[in-house]
Amino acid sequence: MTAPLATADEFSLAWEAFFRATRRARGRSAGPLGGSGLSLAQYQLLEPLREAPELPVSELAASAGVAPPTATRMLDALVRDALVERTPSEHDRRVVLVSLTPAGREAVHAAAERVAGARARVRDRLTPAEQEQAAALLRRLSAIVEDRL
Repeated sequence: MTAPLATADEFSLAWEAFFRATRRARGRSAGPLGGSGLSLAQYQLLEPLREAPELPVSELAASAGVAPPTATRMLDALVRDALVERTPSEHDRRVVLVSLTPAGREAVHAAAERVAGARARVRDRLTPAEQEQAAALLRRLSAIVEDRL
């Protein structure tokens, strides 16, 4: 099913505008999130550790959408800052497990509060009907991007 040209053009323009805005927002948030000391990218890497005591580097990388070597470089800095610890797996010597230090747990918690606040500010600028539409469209677009791109 092909969309009419005007609709396709409008979608393309809206798509590009949204992603430009997203890139600008990410650029503005390149520094630490609130008082957490974590950048948005670091928070996205460590966020799964809020629910698990330790995870392999490969799982953290996949969750954050970065390559394992990128995650490893990011973790090098986080180890240096005493926010995470790396431990070789007892079951597979190729696997390195990552866990949060107490300072790291505090930093992730502070960053999570900052991200939740930003999300709430965006949500609150939408009417309830727009929130419902946005949630449905974001879920649908996420599924399409994951499946097709």
